[in-house]
Amino acid sequence: MQKTDSERPSKRSRCDDSSPRTPPNTLSAAEERSPGSRLPADRRTWDSEQVCSFLQLNGFKDPALLDRIREKKITGSLLPCLDESHLDNLGIGSLWERRKLLNCIRLSKTCVDAVKVINDPIHGHIEFHPLLIKIIDTPQFQRLRYIKQLGGAYYVFPGASHNRFEHSLGVGYLAGRLVRELSEKQPELHISERDILCVQIAGLCHDLGHGPFSHMFDGRFIPLARRDVKWKHEQGSVDMFEHLVNSNDLKPVMEYYGLIPEEDICFIKEQIAGPPDSPIKNESIWFLT
Repeated sequence: MQKTDSERPSKRSRCDDSSPRTPPNTLSAAEERSPGSRLPADRRTWDSEQVCSFLQLNGFKDPALLDRIREKKITGSLLPCLDESHLDNLGIGSLWERRKLLNCIRLSKTCVDAVKVINDPIHGHIEFHPLLIKIIDTPQFQRLRYIKQLGGAYYVFPGASHNRFEHSLGVGYLAGRLVRELSEKQPELHISERDILCVQIAGLCHDLGHGPFSHMFDGRFIPLARRDVKWKHEQGSVDMFEHLVNSNDLKPVMEYYGLIPEEDICFIKEQIAGPPDSPIKNESIWFLT
């Protein structure tokens, strides 16, 4: 039964990039005069001001850079995940400055969970957030290696051998590129790093529900085998994503990287299958699937 608007839980504000792991900035005057003197040992808990203090201690004193760090709400949990696109957005154009900043971050004790690089045949070397790697390494995601993207076409065109696994990697990467571009071009949308990570997860997991031979499974097999069932792979993807999170105990991992599972899992599911009663929910958009 469809819930009324009053019964639905209120959605989180997209303007809020706060996290239960991010403490408020309560530096005293003495601490402000000596940045970094009282920084917590666990850098994942740092807020933007504490990140600025850390950078100042390591020789990054450009006020414009520090202001952009605050504006972009770069927290300690995001430091290990900074890549070339982030550095572009922060206005760091000098190759020397980029190397200096990345080396500074990677030498820190808490940066063991660095991004990983995958050599994609289309997009080249692409970087993935550690949380995305945790998802990719699950059995539920790995099964996509054995599902052909173009179904039975492989039997006629042997070159059409790419699979849902590599397709999903590309969608996750491009979803992140798209929403980051929106964040830069339309700052009034207040898109946070938390939002960007949720969109990347949705892109990565949007095809988890595909069966053998991809669209042939829900387009031909299911209607013949289960005539009384109206099933689409989008709903299968939502169900499989929930199973993936629960069976691999990923909620604590999501919290570790700054997400709020109670809110963000719902947000990710809506991106995969659309909100309830969406006007285009039952339409086939083949070029996106």
